[in-house]
Amino acid sequence: MGGRAPPAGSRRNSGLGPEKQQQEPWPEEMSLNELAMILAYLQKGVIGMGYLALTWSTVVLLGGFVTALGKKDFWCLTAISMIRAAWLFKEWEELMINSLKGRVMCVCDSFICAGISLWRVIQRDYGNIDRDNTKANLMPALDFFYYLVLCQGALSFLWCISAFRPVVARFKAPLLRVCEFPEIWGGTSVQGYLSDTRDKFLRNPETSTQDSRLVKYAVHLLDSESSQEDYLSGARMLDVFIKVHLMDVRPLILPSSQKVQKLMDTLRWSSSDREIKELAARILAHLACHIDLTQFPGAIRCISSLLSSTTQLPYWNNDQQGSCNQSPQGAGDSQEDRWNELILQGLTILERLASDQHNCRDICSSPDLIAKIMSPICSETLIQDINIMPAWQDVVNGAYRVVHRLIRAPEWTGGRRLAHEISSSERAVSNLERILHQGNTGSQQLQMRAMEILAELALDSSANLAMETKENLMSKQLQIFLNEGTGEDLKVMAGKTLLALLSKTTRAISVVCIMRKYNPIVDQVTEMLDAKNKAIYRTIAAEILENFFALHTMDKNHVKNTLLPKVLAEVLTSKKKPPSEAPERQASKGSGDIEENPLQDDEENQHLEHNVQINSSEQNETQAAMVELKEALLSLTSVIFDKLIISAEDFDEVAQKVAPGEGEFVAKLKTIVEENCDATANSLRIVKLCGQIAVTMMRRSQYNTHFKDQKFVETLSKASRITCNLETCMLFAGTDCGAKKTARPLLSDLVKEAEALVA
Repeated sequence: MGGRAPPAGSRRNSGLGPEKQQQEPWPEEMSLNELAMILAYLQKGVIGMGYLALTWSTVVLLGGFVTALGKKDFWCLTAISMIRAAWLFKEWEELMINSLKGRVMCVCDSFICAGISLWRVIQRDYGNIDRDNTKANLMPALDFFYYLVLCQGALSFLWCISAFRPVVARFKAPLLRVCEFPEIWGGTSVQGYLSDTRDKFLRNPETSTQDSRLVKYAVHLLDSESSQEDYLSGARMLDVFIKVHLMDVRPLILPSSQKVQKLMDTLRWSSSDREIKELAARILAHLACHIDLTQFPGAIRCISSLLSSTTQLPYWNNDQQGSCNQSPQGAGDSQEDRWNELILQGLTILERLASDQHNCRDICSSPDLIAKIMSPICSETLIQDINIMPAWQDVVNGAYRVVHRLIRAPEWTGGRRLAHEISSSERAVSNLERILHQGNTGSQQLQMRAMEILAELALDSSANLAMETKENLMSKQLQIFLNEGTGEDLKVMAGKTLLALLSKTTRAISVVCIMRKYNPIVDQVTEMLDAKNKAIYRTIAAEILENFFALHTMDKNHVKNTLLPKVLAEVLTSKKKPPSEAPERQASKGSGDIEENPLQDDEENQHLEHNVQINSSEQNETQAAMVELKEALLSLTSVIFDKLIISAEDFDEVAQKVAPGEGEFVAKLKTIVEENCDATANSLRIVKLCGQIAVTMMRRSQYNTHFKDQKFVETLSKASRITCNLETCMLFAGTDCGAKKTARPLLSDLVKEAEALVA
């Protein structure tokens, strides 16, 4: 699937959403569509003139002037009419359009008729020679007929040239390169698209060249009435569009339940070859997030058939003694790869289906399917198998992802029952723990999955996970998060799952597990707040410290001398939003390059646009991460001050060092509120945290005069008016849950209390 890489900013996903990419046809598609339109119009001209010539010769000439015709014209008209009469048969017309032999015969016949007509026009020894008035119109009638046949011959020649294979190939080649279709079937598929588009213009001349898309043609080939060859061609093209061009074809396929059902049936058909099953599985994996299993009876059985390969692999069969010690010969064999491909796609489909709670219920209600999904967790030789066969790690990882989705589902779906089954299995828990503690780079994905599942089991009171397992899990999470050599994804996963456990598990577990080495751990987590670390790490570290404070009495000296100064210094640093225009574009405008070179190379312009889109996306991500960090640090500040971890005097001393000057601390707090007067959840949380810090300080009679002079309460009141509708929506929806609660306390309540304290 190599091929050249498309220019930057072209059809590949370059920051634009899939919907944006699919609004307009590609230029290469437009060129091929225009060729199809030309071929269609030429065909219509050839066929139309052929019928007109036949009608004129039979009705006007042979019908009206048969006795007045000379012998040569009579036989010429008869020969041309007999050739044109063949066009009355639909089969001949279809043969002319779709068959090379038919096209050659059509062109030859047209040239024969044109040759006869040219011979008669040159001689022109016909007409009213004896001055008979009844023959007065014979010559113009013959002239019209012969010239009509000549025109039809000219159109046939143009049509023959346009349909000539080298000409068509020049239009097909650019589209094939852009689509990155394999040579083995790409040319045939694009030729089918060309023929289909031409037929559309033949049926409806008002069709626009922008109405036809190659991806729509591929979707059309999935229809139930399509032949097996067409179905395979459509599936191949859609697979490339999804994998290579990251196109979202869901809006084109999902409205047709027949197409989805046919894809599912393909998984189960024993007559289907492996390629079509793999293609159908990959397309279904793309659609799965939006599929409702209740709408497709038998879908579970079809998907389950993809996992049947697990019972055929010797190292997956625990009944075979010593299989784990066998040499991993064949680990890279194509046969095993094809088995793995079907299994992986089946697991991907199940994982995405499980994003819907009702689908989870249907999946959990299928014992045979659950047994296949659970087989990796309960395997007696799992660790040995994944160590000697690295490719099998992907399959195990996929199975764990499905299990995690299912046990997170509500109890009525069967997820809690599955969680209890896992926690009750000594083998399952042992496998998860061993994977979590392996620690080698190649198994980081598996470590993440094992951590997710164990965290869910620890959070589920009905799972009855052993206390020792919970303690080991939390220790390992903290160790991974603090380890500098850990990969980013695993590090973030460890931090976030640890936060979930700290905020929801009992105090006893947390104290026993973590506070045993309290001081060194707090010091290490505090170091994670340094600006040299990524914003996401610093955010998680701040949230971990906040949870520590709720579980243990902090060392006040550490808070005053190390932690709080570091936190306040970051909180009070005003970070302006990045400019709306990328630096490259600003530099170009400033230097005058655009004005001096108005005809820049198109590929360079596309590359510039691509860079602008990437920079804009990166800036947005960076800004969002910094907002999250500021929110976490403000929350930590509020907890430190509100929970009386240090005295008001100590807080004032630190604040004066970080923000020296009369009223500077309050002024910077007000600036944070002004910068976040937006009706978004993150901004609302930041404003409320600033309000809570201010109210806590005013309760202790700190800086009341400064708050009044700086008109802080007025700014807070303005923010309340801007965000009141957002708060109302959150209260009504009842979705404000989890570690971060936005709706409560109401900002208006904070404003009222602040007004009273200032007064």
